[in-house]
Amino acid sequence: MDFALSSDDVLLQQSVRDFVEEQANECWKEIDRTDEMPQQLIDGARQLGLFGLSIPAEYGGLALSVQQKALVHEMLGRGPWGLASFISVHTGIGCVGIVRFGSQAQKDHYLPKMATGEWLGSFALTEPGAGSDAGAMTTRAERRGDSYILNGHKTFITNAPLAHQYFFFARTDKGITAFIVDRESPGLSIGSVFDTLGHQGSRISEIVLEDCRIPAGALVGEEGKGFDYAKRTLAEGRTTLAARCVGAGQKALELALQYAEERHTFGKPLAEHQSIAFKLAQMSARIEAARLLVYRSAWLLDRGAPAIRESSTAKLVAAENAWQTVDDAMQIFGGNGYIRGEYMIDRIWRDVRVARVYDGSSEVQQIVIAQRLRKGDVETKYSE
Repeated sequence: MDFALSSDDVLLQQSVRDFVEEQANECWKEIDRTDEMPQQLIDGARQLGLFGLSIPAEYGGLALSVQQKALVHEMLGRGPWGLASFISVHTGIGCVGIVRFGSQAQKDHYLPKMATGEWLGSFALTEPGAGSDAGAMTTRAERRGDSYILNGHKTFITNAPLAHQYFFFARTDKGITAFIVDRESPGLSIGSVFDTLGHQGSRISEIVLEDCRIPAGALVGEEGKGFDYAKRTLAEGRTTLAARCVGAGQKALELALQYAEERHTFGKPLAEHQSIAFKLAQMSARIEAARLLVYRSAWLLDRGAPAIRESSTAKLVAAENAWQTVDDAMQIFGGNGYIRGEYMIDRIWRDVRVARVYDGSSEVQQIVIAQRLRKGDVETKYSE
């Protein structure tokens, strides 16, 4: 197996890393304090083309492979997760469904403005009573002439208050169905905007639909196929989120290592104490293991494999390993790490915790993996 990156991919990776370290991580305290994303940071992301990662070149996007997107999201994970989720939801689950399953008219209408970041995308699946169990959703869509009427309640929708449109799921007589719903559709309103522990600068809220009218042309694909579209979109989303976890874990390791070299106890640097040295070694091993799982999942997706078990494995391991690594870093920082807004590690700690919950919790990933095993998907096939 060849683990070498092409020169173009190295340049892509380095350009995003430089953007994160020189711009995003320079203003993380401001983002944490104001809970707002600085406009110059969004403009910088636009200049790099980060809003068009998943969009074909004919619509103005970068048309990156999943492997390339994993590299980008790994670098974004090194910075404030409010920025990372703002971009990743738009370019991932908010965009990929339109690229893969949208009609030509839908692509022509949405993708050019999404590629530039003029229109922000979102993904509306979760409901108050249907999070991990998405099949229990109750939001309904009823066909009336040349329109659909939607009624229901979505929650924990990232980018919802800022989005121009949502890749949206509702139940019809034929089953769960996908739509593209514009933010200004009559009958749609934003409910509570949540004050989260991390992800400062992002916006996560409820969406309330009361006789919300959308045109029949907003239907994506076929009625009743929405859950299939969601699963195929989420496999990629889980892979890139796992990549973000790798980036956060790597950054936490680097910060902890630097602190452990500078902080002295009992006459020597913390890093020379075996208990700390072993902890750093374990942190490194966990992140390297997660990185390889992420790259494998991305590689499989690029080759057209469903990679359901592999993407869930990558997300499970990367989220759990990142959390343990960041928590170990907090331990190395001691009391200093618990001071808000001082050493950055507290911001990473608050950001990463939710990775074990959203895009399918760690428990749900284990259910998915076990189900795939029982269906005979026991070992990854690497032959073409």
